[in-house]
Amino acid sequence: MIGLDRLMKIPGVVAAGQCDSEGKIIRKVGDIPNKVRKQIAKINSEQTKSLGAIAQIFEELTDMEWTPMVGWMMWGGKYALCVVHSNCLIIEASRADFNQLMVDLLGSEPSGGNPQLSGL
Repeated sequence: MIGLDRLMKIPGVVAAGQCDSEGKIIRKVGDIPNKVRKQIAKINSEQTKSLGAIAQIFEELTDMEWTPMVGWMMWGGKYALCVVHSNCLIIEASRADFNQLMVDLLGSEPSGGNPQLSGL
């Protein structure tokens, strides 16, 4: 995964941060008020725990590998919230290259190609 400062240089990324599993902000970049950041971090923690439990249920139901859960995304209106591991990005969706963002978030360095998304 590339650093937050480098993620901020990618077209469409408005803000980025790292949070712990309890919703405490570890690092932040971008122009989002602290009050909003704290609420997003709390929501992130709660949603990640909830989706982690759902991933376990999916694994039992489908006999497919769903755990450990790596991340999730919410897209509404003009913006998307993308969470991968402890990293949270607010993205202006129309300007973003989501394929490249996933490579940058999941790989050590962008490869220029698209990550393999099996089963989709």
